Amino acid sequence: MDSLIKMVKEMQQHCSCTGNCCGCHKIEPIAFYAALTTHTTITGSQTIIYDKIYTNLGQAYDSSNGKFRAPVNGLYYFACTQISASGKFHFILMKNNSKLGKGYSVEGGETGSVIGTVLLEEGDVVTVQQNPYTGSQQLHGADLEHLTAMTRMTLTTIKPHVGGDFF
Repeated sequence: MDSLIKMVKEMQQHCSCTGNCCGCHKIEPIAFYAALTTHTTITGSQTIIYDKIYTNLGQAYDSSNGKFRAPVNGLYYFACTQISASGKFHFILMKNNSKLGKGYSVEGGETGSVIGTVLLEEGDVVTVQQNPYTGSQQLHGADLEHLTAMTRMTLTTIKPHVGGDFF
């Protein structure tokens, strides 16, 4: 975490504007919190679609397809927790079809989590998918919707400066 904080401070030091030259200080906050409201059977590498939106600042999470699309370049923090309805459940935090991290719940009623802090460029897509090598699995929803959820918040967003880019 210390290295992430150091990186954010270094990026902030590169900004030489006064707050009104390039607009880099005027980026709106981006955050979402969504949950699964029904028991759901997942197969293959199916994306988990969290259908109950509690917060969606910046409208970056799409509850019709389960995709978070980065609206701006930045450092993003993701956390998701799943609770299996029966048996084991294996899931993967994905960025543009590349694995960022894996989560696992051991038995029915157990939770598993995956957390990641990643640099995203505008347009990058982050999803949570079932591990395709584990067959059909069932997730809890309904009365336990707060346990099968995904959250995302922005640690910092960076608007590229004219004549330079942080990515």
